[in-house]
Amino acid sequence: MDKRLCPIDGSEMKRDERPFEVKYMGHSETVSLPGWYCSCGESLHSKTEMKVTDAALKRLKAKEKGVFPPETIRAIRNRIGLTQEEAGALFGGGPRAFQKYESGEIMPSRTMCATLYFVVRRPEMLDELRARSNFSEVPEDDLFAHA
Repeated sequence: MDKRLCPIDGSEMKRDERPFEVKYMGHSETVSLPGWYCSCGESLHSKTEMKVTDAALKRLKAKEKGVFPPETIRAIRNRIGLTQEEAGALFGGGPRAFQKYESGEIMPSRTMCATLYFVVRRPEMLDELRARSNFSEVPEDDLFAHA
């Protein structure tokens, strides 16, 4: 294990994981943040180590907006057996939409989350969506047949 010296007081830092609270818009989540820690309170973290806080922030933003976090989007897509590209084609948004939702690059809309919610709860709806790729051609009689 290599040694790190504190940039503040020059003492040797220790490798550790410590609790760190991530806050966003009144929501918070405590994560275990790996890094190098000094007795003076200073800490150093790599880009890879900071992914822990990045993921927590994405979850908090999703919570604030009332949408599924990236991990849930991925779990739903996997549960219904679609690739990211297939999901983007079927639900809209384009071939990279689900890659962006699952990485947290963009937040899904509430409408997208509602659609995913119903499809994962009622998998037979997936077959109906596949059969109706062009909604402009759905006759009104067919649309309201079950109402």
